[in-house]
Amino acid sequence: MEQRATSSADEIDLHELFFKLRNRWPLFVGGLLLTATVAFLYLQVKAPVYDFRASMLLGNQSSGSKQAQELLQMLEVKEKGVKMEDEIGLLRSADVVRRAITRLPFAVSYYAVPGSWLNSVKDVQVRERAAGEVPFRVIPAPKMPQLTGTRISVEPLPDGRFRVQAQAKRGQLFHLSTGEMAREVLDVTLDQTVAAGDTLRSPLLTAVIKPEPGYPATGTNERYFFTFNDLGSLTGSYQGNLAVRPIEHESRIVELTLKDVVPAKATQFLDTLMAVYIEDDLREKNITGYKTVDFLDHEIAKLSDSLRHSAAALSSFRSARGVVDVGAQSSEGIRQLSDLGMMRARAATNRKYYQNMLSYLRANQGATQMVSPSSVGIEDPVVNNLILQLTDLNSQRAALGVNASSNNPLVTVLDERIRTAKQSLMQTLTNMTRATDITLRDLDQQLGRVRGSINAMPENERQLASLKNKSDFNDKNYNFLVEKRSEAAISLATNATDKKVIDRAKMSSGVPSAPKPGLVMLLAVLAGLGVPLGLTLLLDKANRRIQSKEDLARITGIPLLGVVAHGTSADKEQMLRAPKGPIAESFRSIRVNLQYLSAGLDKKVIGVTSSVPGEGKTFCAVNLAAEIAQSGRRVLLLECDLRRPTVAGYFGLDSCATHGLSTYLTGESTLAECVHDSGVPNLQVMCCGPVPPNPTELLETERMENLLAQLRADYDYVLVDTPPVGYVAEFFVLLRYLEANIYVVRQNYTDKGLISQINELHQEQKIKQIYMIINDMHFTKTYEYRYKEKAYAYGY
Repeated sequence: MEQRATSSADEIDLHELFFKLRNRWPLFVGGLLLTATVAFLYLQVKAPVYDFRASMLLGNQSSGSKQAQELLQMLEVKEKGVKMEDEIGLLRSADVVRRAITRLPFAVSYYAVPGSWLNSVKDVQVRERAAGEVPFRVIPAPKMPQLTGTRISVEPLPDGRFRVQAQAKRGQLFHLSTGEMAREVLDVTLDQTVAAGDTLRSPLLTAVIKPEPGYPATGTNERYFFTFNDLGSLTGSYQGNLAVRPIEHESRIVELTLKDVVPAKATQFLDTLMAVYIEDDLREKNITGYKTVDFLDHEIAKLSDSLRHSAAALSSFRSARGVVDVGAQSSEGIRQLSDLGMMRARAATNRKYYQNMLSYLRANQGATQMVSPSSVGIEDPVVNNLILQLTDLNSQRAALGVNASSNNPLVTVLDERIRTAKQSLMQTLTNMTRATDITLRDLDQQLGRVRGSINAMPENERQLASLKNKSDFNDKNYNFLVEKRSEAAISLATNATDKKVIDRAKMSSGVPSAPKPGLVMLLAVLAGLGVPLGLTLLLDKANRRIQSKEDLARITGIPLLGVVAHGTSADKEQMLRAPKGPIAESFRSIRVNLQYLSAGLDKKVIGVTSSVPGEGKTFCAVNLAAEIAQSGRRVLLLECDLRRPTVAGYFGLDSCATHGLSTYLTGESTLAECVHDSGVPNLQVMCCGPVPPNPTELLETERMENLLAQLRADYDYVLVDTPPVGYVAEFFVLLRYLEANIYVVRQNYTDKGLISQINELHQEQKIKQIYMIINDMHFTKTYEYRYKEKAYAYGY
């Protein structure tokens, strides 16, 4: 009996994995062929994509050129730095890309369909070409809506005309210049013929189709079509494929890269994009200068009229009234008026100071009021001296007041001196106030005389001065604005952008960047190996059928008696006549194991069953009985599967089908009539006989019990072919007569869930002597028995 192999569920046996994969080699070969075919077709169908690059300098971060910034300093506008990310964003913006595309003839895309076998069923190998690389050119009417996004076929005819066709379930009409959709059209149908150079007029499109000059006139096995592109879709497409990045972190040089299938269109787009961006930069830098020149021109025009009028008025006034220049006299009078005004203001201020101090002293005449007046603002030395004396007396009085009473003689003396000082100061301030009043009256008289003198000037002289001042003011402003206008004009003439193209657009290399044949084939190989690998592992994990003894070990603890090798139909037919080969050796090994287990035990009645039909229980019962008989034991094979009998066919006993177990149990036949020779020495067979309508009731009769008792006495072994466990109940009826049981499972046929019933009986010890056999084992497909692939051929 074979020992069960145990392994951890998490342990991965690479040898077992490789063994399983090796057995699936047709799947891997088919996967590789399929992916290689798909890769080949992809390389043939996919249009090659090329990389294009250009570079430009974005200059410094100022908003204008260096000369313009120096010459327009009068504006006093602070420079605003532009970040590198912002400039890259502007360069990639939809507005700049759109304006670049409007300068290019990209509204029409031309395509060629080669006449290859790939396009025999459907146009899958299509190549876009630039204008001039197809035998015609389409010029759409700029103001008319055009059928956009729909394939429009063009067939050059021998007479020089062109046949234009289009067919689609739905189409859209766009204004190509603005990108606005005009309307949607259902069931698009177009089939017209137009002469070269004539305008094709249709509700769907309006365009001129003319032959391409210089295109070879020889016929080619190609078909052509074109499509109109709306501005919005083109902008989005080129904006998505455009990449802009600095060559280094701190560098102001950026590299523009683009992927495209048409080299001519890619180079045109990159060069035009850089030109538009540079023009935008120069225009932005000139806006300030233009605004400055316009403002100065406007102001100069206004001042020119004012200057002309003021000069004419001054000249007319002088000639009409004969007035001379009296500027010196006017200046002297103004100077005297200013000096007298300052003197009067000073005298009025002093008077206020005297009045304030006098009011303060009158309010504090008592000797006990010690506060001294302040001399702030008074410049007279007599008054300041009296204030100092009064302050000193107040200090002495305050010092005596700390320790002496008011009756103290010293305090009385100091109080008298303080009153005297105050009286003297008040008298002095009163006298100075009177003197100040006299001074003010005198100054007022002088001011009146000076004002009268100024007012007495002739009116014509004052008008002359006013006209002359206005004329001088206009003249100075006019000269200033004319000078600044010249500077602004010079700055505009010398202004230049600090952005420039370093490398014009060109192809990065002559090799397409996509598709890459090496990478595509590598992905095809990986897919051709990976998909079968995943499928193999998935099928292996999803397979619910018994594959090996390890599967049985995970499900049940029933001992394994052995395995039966897979054989051809010829091997199975020769088993009873010439027991050689892997199948015979399999049953010989099972017989040895069974006899080893039966040593010293009385196990003469052995049942052979399975879960469902088709697992080979009858095949195993027949061959095991023959193998035991060939070892010298007297063996009877009893067919108890009364529903689907098949034993007679193994021994060619179909003619004896009238007598069997069913007729014996019903009493219609004797035991001698039912037992037949099998043709194998020491082996007799008792077949089913006619299929009874009540097999379960027959097997439960006392006659069946007596039969098995008699057979146990007459034969060394009785092998009972029982019905399947999972379908009918006859097995459980026969179970009480069986001394040992063989449970047959078939590799890659028996579901793991079917073993649960027999396993429960074994665990509950309702079936004590039970062993398992794995039938139809493919040694070449099973990792556990790979070593037996040629072992049973030894000696044959």
